Amino acid sequence: MKALLCALLLAVPAAAAEPDIRDLVDKANKALRGDSSHGRLTMTIETPEWKRSLEIEGWNKERTYAFIKILAPAKERGNTTLRRKTEMWVWLPKVERVIKIPPTMMHSTWQGSDFTYEDIVKADSIVKDYTHKLLKTTKEEGRTVYHIEATPKPDAPVVWGKVLTDVAYYDDDGSVIPLNELDYSERGELIRTITLSDVKVMSGRRVPARLECVPARKPGQRTILHYKELEFDIPLEENFFSYQRLQKGGG
Repeated sequence: MKALLCALLLAVPAAAAEPDIRDLVDKANKALRGDSSHGRLTMTIETPEWKRSLEIEGWNKERTYAFIKILAPAKERGNTTLRRKTEMWVWLPKVERVIKIPPTMMHSTWQGSDFTYEDIVKADSIVKDYTHKLLKTTKEEGRTVYHIEATPKPDAPVVWGKVLTDVAYYDDDGSVIPLNELDYSERGELIRTITLSDVKVMSGRRVPARLECVPARKPGQRTILHYKELEFDIPLEENFFSYQRLQKGGG
């Protein structure tokens, strides 16, 4: 009888493991950063009236340190941004001036784009400051897409009242990448949509090489980031992200 019971138990198929949604969001958030990273990209800002492109080089460490340098155009070359934990500074070589970004400026646009200083400072906010709920799962060829709703934790220092995001899990290598992010105000109004695409392998990792941010209230405007080079998990000491490096324009 005991042998029969064991046989029946072994015959019951194991239930599919429920994914850890917060872990999926965390891995998606790290897709373009890793534990540390270095990259070169182009940022293009388009409005109905004008279009402008910047060549950018950036370094990140542990989502708490960042150093970003403008390489071109010439009139903005050498402009740098430094983040150390919750503090941020910019260096403007034309006027030889360092500006510390106060909390009141965190919602201001960074380099005139549709991204803000807060986007840089709160690189892991979507993981730490929100509670995550799986809305549905869609099976596609070679991957599973998780549709996730993120709502702020009580008293969390965030600007979004709700974030909807789609995250893809790839069957072949277990890589996780974000596909989009829809940011809503506390009143439930869609503020902006970020779409990630052009999925490719860079430095051995599957990443979305193109990000497009479209503000809902500004018809005809968008900001596009196009990653041209990326390397991950490179050795970077904390003193790399120094005030002295900022004043030298990254040199």
